Amino acid sequence: MQKKKKIMKIIPYIIIVMLVSYAFNKYAYELDEFNSSVRNLVINGKFTQREFNSNGFPLSHSPHIPEPFLSPFYVVHYGIIYSSLGSGKDNTNILWRTDSSLPGWNVPPPKFNKEELIANFKFSADWLLNNIQLFQGENHYLYDFDWPYKGYENNKLSAPWWSGLTDAYAIILLLRAHDYFSDDKYLLTSHLLYKSSLAPINKGGSLTTLNNMPWIEEYVDPKASSDKLAFVLNGMIYSTYGIESFENHINIDKSERMSESLYQSISSNIFKFDIKNEWSSYDLIGNPSNMKYHRIHTLLLKDLINRNQYFKNKEIINLYNNWNRSVSNIGYYYIKHGPISWAYYQFITMYFLSILVLSIIYFFIRKKCKTKSK
Repeated sequence: MQKKKKIMKIIPYIIIVMLVSYAFNKYAYELDEFNSSVRNLVINGKFTQREFNSNGFPLSHSPHIPEPFLSPFYVVHYGIIYSSLGSGKDNTNILWRTDSSLPGWNVPPPKFNKEELIANFKFSADWLLNNIQLFQGENHYLYDFDWPYKGYENNKLSAPWWSGLTDAYAIILLLRAHDYFSDDKYLLTSHLLYKSSLAPINKGGSLTTLNNMPWIEEYVDPKASSDKLAFVLNGMIYSTYGIESFENHINIDKSERMSESLYQSISSNIFKFDIKNEWSSYDLIGNPSNMKYHRIHTLLLKDLINRNQYFKNKEIINLYNNWNRSVSNIGYYYIKHGPISWAYYQFITMYFLSILVLSIIYFFIRKKCKTKSK
């Protein structure tokens, strides 16, 4: 009888653990985003990761950088969103199709009407025209802030550095502007970026090799050794979309296209980014994906399977199914495989604190009820 009473006392606490575990698993991504905003508030005094002006221009906040900063990538990212929403164009052509990985990205832009969206689209594309710089022999959008990067040489990127992702992905926004506004200056700038993205890193571009196959590198610090690159998965995929868009837009002959080789490279190297058939790696220098990038990788892989012949084999489809399974239980698999960082420890701490607080509340409610019953 005593044993039964002890079990009955424990059951409510087991239920609390189960409920908290379910909530943290189901809403892990939202909780992680909230935690990120809290870190920004504590360090920078801003409970947000991104702000927008009247032109929809994105200003970022990060615990890693004390001042607000402009990331060229997000100029491209939001410019593409504005162009999709404002133009009303949406088809299977890679240039104008809606980004199927968009649900994986955090911080959607404010709501604008159609006229404002078109104006913001043009504002972003014009920023690309006005801010491209010749540097190290090729054209880039330079990052003027240092960025901490675990595993990279000196564990950071030192300004000025550039991104093969930003340069190649910007091609899509510029070509959309060329298509929509019929102005050749957008096409000319996209050609500069096409050339830059496919120039070798040692000649000032963004192209390297992985397993003897071409790879566009997302992070290029000219002061770091070119043989110690990160090899970032999402950066390579988005870059390849930009290269394909350009080759389609000006109708480059199939025998001269680089996008085919880039897709083959992703297909051949994709398994290097798999962690125990359950989670994806952000790069190849030891950084597992956080929740955001694991979702993005999974969405991108689904997109590649749907639209490209090199990804329609059984092994890659199984890989997608494994990654998608962990997306459905993202809190559990994040704890199991996620990158060890302040965000990781904050998530774990919140989990156990929630259990502790609810258990204490239940204990005192139970104690109070017992006292009243006497």
